[in-house]
Amino acid sequence: MKCDYETMGYKGMVIVLFSMFVVGVSAQSVLTLKVTNVPSAKGKLMAATDKGQYNMVDAAVSDVVLELKDVPAGKCKIYVYHDENGNYQLDREDGVPMEYCAIVDWEVKENTETVVVPLVDVRKGMKK
Repeated sequence: MKCDYETMGYKGMVIVLFSMFVVGVSAQSVLTLKVTNVPSAKGKLMAATDKGQYNMVDAAVSDVVLELKDVPAGKCKIYVYHDENGNYQLDREDGVPMEYCAIVDWEVKENTETVVVPLVDVRKGMKK
């Protein structure tokens, strides 16, 4: 019986890629963000992870809930800010955020999770 290494190589590659796909799909989660301390109902709440997931919803004075889908398991940073003026960017003055924002370090597990994210006005915490 003759062994065809080229065919074996292709079959092996397909098996490896399929295995990586299955592991990648099963290790993703939906993060539900409960954003608190939203200063006004103007504009949008923007959220993103350092893994590339993002979402935005209308702002409200009460707590605001939004989801980030397909977040891979493991450590990630979650960035949230209140885009009050609707320009789709975090406004800054001398590098300091002018809009309420938050950064959360989170360990994502393989199931749906809720993360409470309190927004803060960074300017209030600075010494003058």
